[in-house]
Amino acid sequence: MKHTWSGEKVLPIEIIPPWPHVSWVGAVTTVLRARGLEKDFVDVAGMSGYAFVVNIHPELCPSGPTGFDWGMLVEGTQALGLEVELVGEEHDEESDDLALVSNLFEQVREEIDAGRPCVVWGATSAPEFAVVYGYREENYLVRSFRSAVGKSKGEGWRPLGPDQSPEEPVPFNKLRAPGCVAAFMFRDRIDTDAVKAERAAVSRAVQLLRGHHPCFDPAYRQGAQAFTAWAESLENNRAQPFGNAYNTVCYWELQMFASGFCRRLANRHPKSATQLNQAAQELGRSFINLEQLRGLFPFPEGGDLKKKENLIQAATLLRNCATYTEQAIRALELALALM
Repeated sequence: MKHTWSGEKVLPIEIIPPWPHVSWVGAVTTVLRARGLEKDFVDVAGMSGYAFVVNIHPELCPSGPTGFDWGMLVEGTQALGLEVELVGEEHDEESDDLALVSNLFEQVREEIDAGRPCVVWGATSAPEFAVVYGYREENYLVRSFRSAVGKSKGEGWRPLGPDQSPEEPVPFNKLRAPGCVAAFMFRDRIDTDAVKAERAAVSRAVQLLRGHHPCFDPAYRQGAQAFTAWAESLENNRAQPFGNAYNTVCYWELQMFASGFCRRLANRHPKSATQLNQAAQELGRSFINLEQLRGLFPFPEGGDLKKKENLIQAATLLRNCATYTEQAIRALELALALM
């Protein structure tokens, strides 16, 4: 496998911050918009299924929001209008990491040469997803949430071309990519059946919120029951401060996207509008609880996990989230039968 490269190619695309905390949603939305598809975070999170992921490690480590099989995301994302392929390979301490990262870099360069930006895991200074819009010799040229750091809201929404506020190039062999090296490739435009795809999205949402989807690792707790496990972790002093705050901000965001997605579906599916709006309402109630949790445990500082009244309040909020999610599931199941 080749381990040295030369040359440079930069795709002349504009990228619009800000970036959500769930970096995959931000990166994929950016790529779709760069390819001419007018999609937003709610479209991407809802159709892919990511909006309905609740995945909690027993110690609230920050891996929860990304600690599942990302292959689950491909079908729904593809329904937004581009052929999608997830490439990559798992690795461990005994893997030939240089071969893995070299192979990935080679594939990404081929995509850039074809004029297609992609999304790479770990091409940043932390384990998260970023848009790769070019390469320079042996480096990825990337955009992540860091493109908006330090900007006001107005400034953050201004389109950024390749030469505006660039991030540092990332060497191909310096990925921060625990568990696997991976990239999402976005190929040709495809036609989709919107009604069929949206019904599949609701079915996927039910599976995810029930914790029944095969994408999940049994070492974690998933779906509605994950909120109860989260409450227990706080009560038993097993939570990591940073991980707890990161999980909070990610699931606060995802529950917001999930509620918004259900409301959009209600507008397009009148026969099941009542049930979809009910699901949106319940997920919105969970979002409001998590917003209160953010106040107790702000990201990234983490708040005080030793203050008893904080823990009591947090556990109550999370157990109510579990109840709201169960009610949302029942509404989605009824909606699915009517779609």
